Order: sequence, then C-alpha cells, then structure tokens
Amino acid sequence: MQFSPLSPLAFLGQCGESVFRWIPRALHTLWKAAVRFLHDFAHGCMRVLRLIGRMLRQPILLHSEAAEEIRREWKRPKNGSVTGWIASVLRMLGTVLLSETGVLYPLARFAVPAACCGILFAVVSHTINQSYDIAVTLNGEPIGKIAEEQDYIRAEEIVRKRLSYTAEASYEINFARSLRLETYDGYSPILNAGELADKMLRSQNIALIDGCGVYVNGEFAGAVRDQHPVEEALTQNLSRYANALGKAAEDVWYADEITYERGTYLAENLTDTSELIRKLTAVTRKKRTYTAGASETIYSVADRFTTTPETIRALNPELEDLIPVAMRVTVPVETHYLPILYTKTAVTYTAIPYDSETVDTAELPVGTSKVLRRGENGEKQNTVRITYTDGAETGRTTLKTTLLSPPVDEIIGKGTYAAKPYSTDTVIDGDGRYLWPVDGGRITDVFGGTRNHRGIDIGAAEGSYIFAGAAGVVRYAGWNDSYGNFVIVDHQDGYETLYAHSCALLVETGQQVQSGQVIALVGTTGHSTGPHLHFEVRINGVNYNPMLFLHVNAG
Repeated sequence: MQFSPLSPLAFLGQCGESVFRWIPRALHTLWKAAVRFLHDFAHGCMRVLRLIGRMLRQPILLHSEAAEEIRREWKRPKNGSVTGWIASVLRMLGTVLLSETGVLYPLARFAVPAACCGILFAVVSHTINQSYDIAVTLNGEPIGKIAEEQDYIRAEEIVRKRLSYTAEASYEINFARSLRLETYDGYSPILNAGELADKMLRSQNIALIDGCGVYVNGEFAGAVRDQHPVEEALTQNLSRYANALGKAAEDVWYADEITYERGTYLAENLTDTSELIRKLTAVTRKKRTYTAGASETIYSVADRFTTTPETIRALNPELEDLIPVAMRVTVPVETHYLPILYTKTAVTYTAIPYDSETVDTAELPVGTSKVLRRGENGEKQNTVRITYTDGAETGRTTLKTTLLSPPVDEIIGKGTYAAKPYSTDTVIDGDGRYLWPVDGGRITDVFGGTRNHRGIDIGAAEGSYIFAGAAGVVRYAGWNDSYGNFVIVDHQDGYETLYAHSCALLVETGQQVQSGQVIALVGTTGHSTGPHLHFEVRINGVNYNPMLFLHVNAG
C-alpha cells in the first residue's frame, strides 16, 4: 500500500467527525441522569416530610381527643350534688393524669429509664471511687494493711536484704502470707514497704534493734543507732578534700550514692559509729605507672594526678621537664572507700596539624621534588571542664573553642620539567640552582678558556625552546650586536642569567617569568657561527661558570 501524505489528515478528520457526533449524545445522557437524580431526591424528601407529619399528627390528635373528652365532662350535668361534682373532677383528673395521653404515662415512659440509668451511673461511680486496701496476714497473724501488693513484695525484699548481712547468714524465714482486699475504712493506718518490713521482722523470734541502715549504692554498709554523726563526718571529709584543692575545684561530691534507711535491723548488724566512719572515709595511698602522651611535661602530669611537680620529680629522679612520648612515669594515687569526684575549668591550647599538598611544577626537573611552602601548625584555645576521680583525671568536656591561628598547608612541588641534553653522556654535577635551559642540545664551548668565554654554548636545532633557569623578572629583552637577540632575567637575589643568539624573543622587559617558562627560541643571531644558546650566570655583575649551578645526569 502506497503511503499518501494526506492519509494522516484524513484519519484526523474522521476522528474529529466522530467526536462532534458523540458530544451531543453524551451531554443529553448527562442531562437525563441529572433530572432523574433531582426527581428521586425530591421524592425522597417528600416521603421523609410525610413520615415526620404522621409522627407529629398522632400525639396532637390524641391530645385533641383528651381535651375534647374533658370539655364534654365539664359540660355534663352535675345534678347540683357535691358527689356529682367530685366524680366529674376525678374523671377529668384521671383523663389528664392516667390516660394514654395524660401526664403520667409519658412521664413513666421516659422518667423510669432515666432514673435507672442514673442509679447505674451512681453505683458505678461509687464503685470506681471507692478506696480499697490490702490486709496482710503473716503466719496466721494480721500485721497491717498496705495500699498495693507491690508494697508487700518490696517489704519482703527489704527483709531478706537485711538478713543477708548477718555474720553467719543462718536466718531462714518462710513467710506464710495471706493478702485480702478490703474496703478502706478511713481509720486504719496504711503501711509503706519499710514499715511492713519492720513488722515482718518483729513477727519472728530474732534479736532486733531500731536503728538506721547506711547503704552505699544500695549495698548495706552497716547499721547505727543514729545516722547524724555519720552524715556529719562524711560532710566534713568532703569539705577537707575541697579545701585542700583550693579555688580550682568547682564542684566536689561523692561518686557513690549514700542513703540512710531507718527501721528494724538485726542486733548483730549494729556497727560502732566511729568504726563505720573510719570505714567510709578510709584512704589507700599507693603508686602506679602512667604512660606519657604527646607533648607531656612534668607539670601536665602533676596536674593530671592532682599532685606537685616536685612529687613527680622525687618519684622519677631521671625525668626531664619535657617527657618523651610513651615514657612510663611513676605517679602517686589515692583510692578512697567512697570515691570523690571534682571538676574544674581550665584553658588549654591545641595545635591544629597542617596538611600536605603535592602540585606539579615546571620549576623542578622530572623525578625531583621540593618543599615550595613550609607547613605551619595552627593553634586553638579550648575552655574545658575536667573531671577528676580520687585526684586522677577521668574525663574532660570541651565548653568552648577559639581559633587563634589557622594552619598553613605544606606545598610540595613535583617536578615536571623534562628538558635535558641530547646525550646522557653530558654529566654536570653542580648545585642544581638552575634548570637545563634548552630543549635538547649539547655543550659546544665551555666557560673561560683562552678567549675568556663568559658563559657556555649549548648547540641545538634552530627553533628549539629556551627555558628560564629559575623564576625572576626580565631585566632586558632586545638586540645587541654581539649577543644578537638576548634576554637577561633578574632572579631578585643578586643572581642574573643571560640567554643569547635567539632567533625570536617570547618575553618583554619587565615581565615576570616562572622557572621553566619558554622565553625564546634557539637561533644564530649576533656573532654566531651556528644555531646555539649562549648561557651566562652573573652574581652581582660578575660572571661565574654556569656549570657550577646546573645538575644534569649526575644522579
């Protein structure tokens, strides 16, 4: 079938005709659906309204009938007797109060369920708000009431804990308990776990005392009659330690949690108050080995262990003020039965290490490298809070950091300059101050000699590149009858280099040039018998042998 450019247009035309044919049909269908929906909706609304009317009409009719009956009764002849009037009034009251449309019928229909709901709500509220307690019976004997069962579990734990610190640990108590839920009467005392534990202990045939237990991190340390001397001794111990530290210490406290619990304890657990104080404030002094870190001194180590530099020197007679890294240093340490913590704020200085960056440079021959810029560490000032435990540093938190000087990164140049003589037999062992100045070439005339040659000649093909031996400023670029086209580069350190007999100059007077930059092309201008570069080195205007400053193929 042959393709016709009109085929797509014909197809679009047919599509357009179909679209225009179906649009009116679709609109007609939508209109019929909308009319049907509105009709059904209106019909439904009318049915609802009729239903509501019937619901309202029935009570009205009933009340109308009741009213009509009352009017008939009122108009009925009473025969003038009192009895007739009373009977008529009673019949009217019966119609008003007791008939289906009277007052009491709807009142009973609605008030009775409402009253039942109110009664149910009151019963539930009373039950919910009612207070209860648990009566505890131990081995058949009631010993008290508690608020919740968990109090009994805690009390039993307290009892077993107190019994576990006996010298012989020979007490075995099996509690035959009974818990009963009761309504709280508002008068019986409710026991907490400690009070219940005291009653549980008293119910046993054990020698007991009333006292105060001293606990360290929940562990029993001893029982005393009165805890106040112990509290006072521990406070004084902490004050003495803080006074010895001086103003440097900001907060001083015990690392362990010390708690006091009054109650009933085994008589054998009663501890002499002075003995318990000696136990809690005991200090053990000894020595240990510390491995020094970077940049440690006797002073920093003394500060780290809350001692003096003189003490560190006495323990380490051979020690210098600056301590080598990883050197083992003997230091004094104190170990308290109750470890003491304190904090202080200090200002420290920290070096910020510099980074090294390697860059390619034509100022250096291939295979060589040189530090182009020395790196310098930066410095920052730190405000730190240091935490000590028993005099030894155990942590530090940085509060503020201030940058004093940023680091200066080190830059190492990696040589990319590849110019060298044609032959590896050309060996020059100078100091390498200047690069080989020609792309190729060989030495055709040396410095000095019978004709007092003021430089060296390097023969090379005409048009070969001539490179600046080092960075500097072009002092002169132009013509001379002897040199022909030549360039003088001032290296800004008393040294100058001269490049002569060029066929073309690529720089101008006053221009800044980099080491290894192309500045001219080899030629044979001026007094020259062939293409070559005449290369000179001058120091404060005096010519020196250029080979003293070149380093080529010399390892």
